[in-house]
Formats: sequence, structure tokens, C-alpha cells
Amino acid sequence: GKTSLARCLVGLSEPSAGSLELDGRELSWPLRERPREARRAVQMVFQNPDGALNRAVSVGGILRRSLRGLARNGKGRDAAIQDLVNLVRLSPRDLELRPWALSGGMKQRVAIAGAFAGSPRVVICDEPVSDLDVSVQAAILNLVRDLRDQEGVSYLFISHDLAVVRYVADRIGVM
Repeated sequence: GKTSLARCLVGLSEPSAGSLELDGRELSWPLRERPREARRAVQMVFQNPDGALNRAVSVGGILRRSLRGLARNGKGRDAAIQDLVNLVRLSPRDLELRPWALSGGMKQRVAIAGAFAGSPRVVICDEPVSDLDVSVQAAILNLVRDLRDQEGVSYLFISHDLAVVRYVADRIGVM
């Protein structure tokens, strides 16, 4: 249900019926058929960053690939990577590390940075803190709220924990 909807919105699964729209424009499927602007507009942060991050590539390489795939223009790529690191409150030293050397919270920060590489309008967060301990959950939730306010992004925040959702959300829907 919830994750299937999220996967359809981001273009990873085909809807079984109906259509998906953003600003009156249909979000086509599969993802590769969406215009670059539509791919940039809707991004996803998965529950388990281990499955989303390439363990063999450094954090800097992961973010470089995200920027290349989403074609963020303007600043040079190195400056844009530095901006992403600062955005999610990582250290520049972390760029050299591989995901297997990171804590769960740091991995989730890298995944969030990757989602923000294309300056999205909507970020789908599928249980992004459920695998984290309580103190790390709080730090990630504070980051997510700060990014919402700072970047003007909207979230589709999926969680079984209504207290977590209540902390992040302006509106709540139950599926």
C-alpha cells in the first residue's frame, strides 16, 4: 500500500490504474521516460539506506553521481557536493568514507543529501527513521524539518509511528 504508492510516485513501479500528476502534468512511467525536470522534482529517501547506497563508492562519489544524474546546474560539482554535505550536517571528512564505515544516522544523511541533489519539490520519505535509535531519530527528524523550512520542499512522509509523523507533518493521511 504505502510503499507501493511511494514507488509509483517516484517512478520505480507502474501504477495499476489511474494517473499521477504534479502541477497538472502527468508523471509518466517508467522513470526513464520522465523529463529530467520531473525526475528532479520528486525524490525518495528509503527506509534502509544500505540498500540505496553503493557500499563500494565513497560518500563523495555517491553525491557526485546523484548530481550528475539530476543535472544540477550552476555551481561546479565540487562546490555543489560541499553544499549538500553542509545541508545535511555532515563533515567534509565524511566524503572519503564508504557507506560501510558510516553509522545508520550518517548513512541516512547521505541518502537525504542524494535526494536533495536535484533541488526537489517533493521528497518521499519511506520509514526513514524506523531503523535508527531514538536519539538518532530525533536528529534526523530535526534535519528533515529544517530542510522543509529552509528548502521549501514538501514531504510524503511514510511511517507507522504517528508521533513521528505528527512531529514532521502539517497534514496527516492514514492508509
